[in-house]
Amino acid sequence: MFPRLVVSVLLTLGLAAPVFGVPLDPPGASVVSADRTSITLRVQAGPSGAPAGFVIEWLPADLYRMLGGWPAAAASVSGSDFTGDPTLYVTPEVTSYRLGAGEATSVMLGELFDETGLDASDRAELEDGTEYVVRARAVAAGHGLEESANSITITCRTSPRTSTDCTVSQGYWKKHPESWSRVATLTLGAVSYTQAQVLAILRQPARGNGLISLAHQLIATRLNMLLGVVPPASVCLAADLADTIIGTQVVPPVGSGWLPPGSTRRSTWALRGFNSGHLGPGRCPSDLRVVPVTGATWGTLKSIYR
Repeated sequence: MFPRLVVSVLLTLGLAAPVFGVPLDPPGASVVSADRTSITLRVQAGPSGAPAGFVIEWLPADLYRMLGGWPAAAASVSGSDFTGDPTLYVTPEVTSYRLGAGEATSVMLGELFDETGLDASDRAELEDGTEYVVRARAVAAGHGLEESANSITITCRTSPRTSTDCTVSQGYWKKHPESWSRVATLTLGAVSYTQAQVLAILRQPARGNGLISLAHQLIATRLNMLLGVVPPASVCLAADLADTIIGTQVVPPVGSGWLPPGSTRRSTWALRGFNSGHLGPGRCPSDLRVVPVTGATWGTLKSIYR
């Protein structure tokens, strides 16, 4: 607070006292769904909206309880500013994270690596079977509109999995290349890539390039199939369609191919549903460390599932 004595002195001298901003109303946050590596939240702006976007912070609930609440240092929590336009996981009829009064959008914590319109301190997948605490607030918007207070802290949990006939996500394959070291090549569209090139693609953020986000999920799907998981027919069709969409384009950073995210979003979501456990046998248990993927070629695998 600006000291009252200073304000009195300014008025006595005939100078204008500073104008303080009005804080925005805090947004609300609620859980929509969760799987083993992500939690989908619905963020709804308050009566004054979130005209410059919003911040979401999250923390493992065990650490939150041990600390007795949120730590004072922002660097001690995971968080992200959502201030731009999403291109991958888009809420129907909502094109931006900059929300009007009462407007709502969905965000997927744990699936921020390929998304646009945000600046996250932690883009990694969430830990499975783990309880988290989450809070949100509106970003300061200028014209005297200050950052809002934090929302009510909510708790949410990623799901566990105990099945042995199971899938793992793109994040697993990215972190454990030793698990598929015997896969010499993998084909995306009409182009064949070495294991080193596939790993480089997995490590490349999409940044609004629908070709990259589709390739990430197609790679994970192919490796899960090579693991021996039999996908539903809808996933096989989605993989074939992804090949058709990709065609002869070479995926960055190996090449410079690009596709608008709107043309790949449906196929990307369908393949992610399989990799994340929503479709098919489900996600693998957390104690899985090295997946014994054979050196079979993609051509051989296609002949098996067809």
